[in-house]
Amino acid sequence: MILSEVLVIVFLTLCNAVFAGSEIAVVALRKTRIQELAEQGRSSARAVLALREEPERFLATVQIGITVVSATAAAFGGASLAKRLEPLLEKSPFLAEHAEGLALALVVAAVSYLSIVLGELVPKSLALRAAERYALLVSRPLLGLSHLTRPLVWLLSSSANLVLKPFGDRTTFAETRHSVEELQQLVEEATEAGTVHPEAAEIATRALELPELTAADVMVPRQDVIAVSRTANHDELRRILLEHTKSRMPVYDGRIDNVVGYIAVKDLLALAWEGRLIVLEDVIRPPFFVPESKKAVELLQEMRARRVPFAIVVDEHGGMSGLVTMEDLIEELVGEIFTEHERELARVLTPEADGSVVVEGVTAIRELNRELDFDLPDEGPWTTVAGLVLARAGRMPTAGESFALDDGVVLEVLDATPRRIRT
Repeated sequence: MILSEVLVIVFLTLCNAVFAGSEIAVVALRKTRIQELAEQGRSSARAVLALREEPERFLATVQIGITVVSATAAAFGGASLAKRLEPLLEKSPFLAEHAEGLALALVVAAVSYLSIVLGELVPKSLALRAAERYALLVSRPLLGLSHLTRPLVWLLSSSANLVLKPFGDRTTFAETRHSVEELQQLVEEATEAGTVHPEAAEIATRALELPELTAADVMVPRQDVIAVSRTANHDELRRILLEHTKSRMPVYDGRIDNVVGYIAVKDLLALAWEGRLIVLEDVIRPPFFVPESKKAVELLQEMRARRVPFAIVVDEHGGMSGLVTMEDLIEELVGEIFTEHERELARVLTPEADGSVVVEGVTAIRELNRELDFDLPDEGPWTTVAGLVLARAGRMPTAGESFALDDGVVLEVLDATPRRIRT
């Protein structure tokens, strides 16, 4: 009977759905909530904890289950349903000649449709909305199944590593199960479902992007750095302190590329309060240098370990490219943090009445893409709007020039000097 065979396909698809939803639910459930339920004596919660403590085995069980069920559904559909459908198609004089191939194509299309909709999209969405209930429901059966599949997991991992050995690589089932794009999609879905607060979602998205950023991406560029000469006298120091609101500034000897340390404004104020003569050498602190290619995550960890407030970013020739503060790195995670003095300068993006937006050339392209939902290219040797304009122009542009990008965005230069571009 065709009906019974269709029911078998539907059953296999639902099995696939259970595995697909389980992967999302177990991962999405907050660990603190699981521990709370486990302390209340819920055996299913203890099973969830056991699965999460061994992600290799858990993800392997899910992957094997999805693969076996999908392959079984495809094989059963092709071998059984296609043969049942073929005689029906042969009754049509227009389809009789190609009945066998058409029957197989229809079955493959139907099984694929069911697998994608009922076996992937729907269960993952439901699992995300009701992660706790779903995870507690499937945790014990999954834990038992994970024990049964342990020999198979070892066999598959060993086989894959044997193939990868000549390439000097290894793999695991837990490896690359979720790409950055997939994790970002999960965050978006959780936000839409109301599971994650929008502000928390933004921080999560920024955190996922942080590993791809380097010191050059997050630094304050050289032309915006306020630095102090090592030979600055009392009056020069006083002028700099009054004109600028920086809490720390690098100190250079001769030229700005030769940074010898940095000063903390509070040290100078302490000397001034005591009425002592300000001698810059007495308050210079040692600098911390990093290359432009330093990963932002590694830089954050190293600055925390060294307890330094900022790092001097140098290029391949040893010249100063800019500086990175701890605040810059934190802002990459939580967004802009404005002090009282910075609020007046906070409008990096200024909307105009005609729908256009005025931005400073030093604005990072990734910030522009994030705020305006653009897709401007930022994978070249440039990271700012000014850099993109210079790359397109091939020279220093003049005010009034415009450049059309492939995605329809038009960049018009409103003001340009040898050191700045405003679009």
